Amino acid sequence: MYWYLTGAVVSMVIAVSLKRSAQMQKKYYQAALILVLGFLLAAVVSVTDDKEEKSIQIARSEPGQGTKEKEFLVDVEGQMKNYPLTLEIAEKKLTLSQKKAYLKAAEGELDVVILGENSSKEEVSRALFLPEYLQEGIVEVSYRFSDYDIFHGDGTIRQEPQKPTLVEITAELSCQEEISLYRFSVCAVPREKSIQEQIAAKLGALVSEQNEQENVSYVTLPEQWEGKSITWRKDVLNRSFVIALLGAAAAVGLLVREKENEKQESKKREQQLIFDYPGIVGKFSLLLGAGMNITLAWEKIALAYQTKYERGETEKRYAYEEMLRVLHEIRDGSGELQAYENFGNRCQIAVYRRLSSIIIQNVRKGSLGMTKLLEQEEWEAFEQRKAHARQMGEEAGTKLLLPMGIMLVIVLAILVIPAGMSLNL
Repeated sequence: MYWYLTGAVVSMVIAVSLKRSAQMQKKYYQAALILVLGFLLAAVVSVTDDKEEKSIQIARSEPGQGTKEKEFLVDVEGQMKNYPLTLEIAEKKLTLSQKKAYLKAAEGELDVVILGENSSKEEVSRALFLPEYLQEGIVEVSYRFSDYDIFHGDGTIRQEPQKPTLVEITAELSCQEEISLYRFSVCAVPREKSIQEQIAAKLGALVSEQNEQENVSYVTLPEQWEGKSITWRKDVLNRSFVIALLGAAAAVGLLVREKENEKQESKKREQQLIFDYPGIVGKFSLLLGAGMNITLAWEKIALAYQTKYERGETEKRYAYEEMLRVLHEIRDGSGELQAYENFGNRCQIAVYRRLSSIIIQNVRKGSLGMTKLLEQEEWEAFEQRKAHARQMGEEAGTKLLLPMGIMLVIVLAILVIPAGMSLNL
């Protein structure tokens, strides 16, 4: 304790000096105050622990709280040092008059709580509540019934009586080895049934009468009861609703699938356009360098693709299909500049819009510098294509992580399970 008080005093001195300092830093001052508080609390706890440690009197629990265990380190002069010893400290014992008073009070408490949801002992149609302890745990109770055909041992109804029946209950009350028997009776009565339960019971009786008939192949369900018509339906699953629900789910699933297919098709188109762009720009640059104009170069590239596609030498390529569409627009009388502009808009990718802009500029202002622009565009396109290929490779690697993880688990299982089985053997 004295060490803690010394620490508290030193910390307080430091805090005061920090507060008086011209260049006081708040965080250090607060830290010093926390140290003071910590040392003071430690001192208080130390004093309390010392009292408990050296005390030779131990408070016993109140009646009903049970026995508690205490652990000690025992020193016997010249015999043992710091020997661990666990003692059981029993709850406080009551006098005989106190025990009898608790037993009498427990009888009154039992008369009230045992009813449960019933209104009185004279009309018991629901389960009884049989507590194991009364008077806040001081009195322990066990029960016996005179008629176990009506009640279970836990107070629930075993069989509903057809008429009021008296059942005697014996409660054995125990308070610290003082025992008292408390006997009382309850009247078990038929439970009051609802109108629906009454009608169901009478209809069941009508069917039971037919069950007793001999040489009868069918049981005829009554169609009327006391002048009222009766409708019988089997309690089966509403299959029509389930089918309708499945149909709605299938329709939603089809729409979702169609939307997903469109999304995948759009992604495939975009990837194909990016993949084909460097080749298209390269062909343009080569043909323009050979002396062709834009229109002839465009026509040559598009018609070459059409020939290969018709021969089955290549699959459908969206970029070349759009180039063929430009040719058709020009031949149908659409303006050349408008056709090239539509080409860039339909492709919906920045590089194709840039190519469309370059071509329109060439048509308007001439081909001066066109080849150099296309070479620069071709180099940038190849760089973009390499970056796109790298990204696709990373995505493919990510998708392979799960299958590889599953394979690793399978391989480990193949190696570990036989080894474990051999060890058990």
